[in-house]
Amino acid sequence: MTNTTKRFTILTGTALLIGASVSGCIYRSETEKVVPTPTAVVVQPAERVVSYPEGRWQLYGDGSSTSPHYWAWVPAGSTPPPPPPLPRAQR
Repeated sequence: MTNTTKRFTILTGTALLIGASVSGCIYRSETEKVVPTPTAVVVQPAERVVSYPEGRWQLYGDGSSTSPHYWAWVPAGSTPPPPPPLPRAQR
């Protein structure tokens, strides 16, 4: 072997060893990926009446910008009055 061939062999071997030691382990284990299943969210309709012995709170409106939600007190033993007028829109 000539001197350049020996140098080439030593440099190539050294480069391969350094590359193998720097790259780390090449073994890769595939693990099972757990994907969460989507769950359905059931939204219960809001309670529109909260009763007390003295009367009840009643929710009016549909929650839109033209008819926002608001609560009105209805005393016990009386018929509910018509809902109060809607608040005026601010400009």
